[in-house]
Amino acid sequence: MIPGTKLSIRGSIDRLDIAGDGKAARVTDYKSGKPPKKEIVLKGGSELQRCLYAFAVKALIPEIDRVSGRLLYPKAASDGLYDLADPEEVLSRMAAYIGAAVRLATAGNLLPGIGAQDSHNDVAFALPGGAKESYFELKGPLVNERLSDLASLWEMA
Repeated sequence: MIPGTKLSIRGSIDRLDIAGDGKAARVTDYKSGKPPKKEIVLKGGSELQRCLYAFAVKALIPEIDRVSGRLLYPKAASDGLYDLADPEEVLSRMAAYIGAAVRLATAGNLLPGIGAQDSHNDVAFALPGGAKESYFELKGPLVNERLSDLASLWEMA
């Protein structure tokens, strides 16, 4: 369960390391693409896995006090490791964003957010006809106002 919500998640953790005393854990999310040029936290909401993994670890192993998260890009020229800075603060913020998204969805505000205009949007078929030509320009400010609780997430690195 995501703290502060009734939302539960399922999935598989790529790698989980637990300290010998059982009080700390580290989750690693393996990435096959190109490594980022700068540190990423939630990447506008598109990089949630390592945080979701951390929630899962905390829920499934209550003895663990601290969970850190990292991304690993095996094909990177350097070590390819990207640790999540201040995991507890990031997890707290992410839980708040997820709570906001659940509240918005429950209220019927399932609107196209950031990335909806992306040419690789897998659900673009659900957008209104002419979305690229006029919908985003006309409705964008109204959508942004309605989804304002998520705006700071979308701007996050």
